[in-house]
Amino acid sequence: MLVKKDSIQPEDPAKERILKAASRLFYAKGYPNTGINEILEEAGAFKKSLYIHYPSKKDLGKAYLMDQEDSILGPAKKVMAREKKYSDFVKSWMRVLRRGLRSSYHYGCPYANLSNQTHDEPELADFVKLALDRWVDEFEIYIRNAEMNSKKKLSEEEAREISERILFYYQGALQLYGMSGNMKYIDRLEKELLSLDPAV
Repeated sequence: MLVKKDSIQPEDPAKERILKAASRLFYAKGYPNTGINEILEEAGAFKKSLYIHYPSKKDLGKAYLMDQEDSILGPAKKVMAREKKYSDFVKSWMRVLRRGLRSSYHYGCPYANLSNQTHDEPELADFVKLALDRWVDEFEIYIRNAEMNSKKKLSEEEAREISERILFYYQGALQLYGMSGNMKYIDRLEKELLSLDPAV
């Protein structure tokens, strides 16, 4: 969940070892504070291997973001597929999230961190914005088809608004959790998400 803690194995293909090493270092030290040579040393790989798979540090940054997007959004999508009722989805997703936080979440949201560290790199900033749009789209599709307490059919605008608020609350709660280590922010996140579909 979130930043993957897979250990780097010597038999892993070079591309995978490089991405695992970069993921750990980008997350723990920050993108601008991590050098290519440091990544290669941790990965046990050669510069030639790096440039075959990732022609630039920016390309490696994008691969890292895609990997993290899958780690963050993937579990939520699995729960969406299983839970048709919105309130059940929220409760199940929060259980999955809490398990992941206990094992791998230490420095805040990897997407938010990298975005905040790369304001002078528009290509990466645009990549993050597109990912955020994808997240909202996924939640919107789910919300439009989910069983809501209100029973009334939501308009596109209402579904979009709820989806954007889910992302808003999620990012805020995870940043506060990352800063404090206090699970109360995740408990508050669950309450806020449930309040988006009030009981009638």
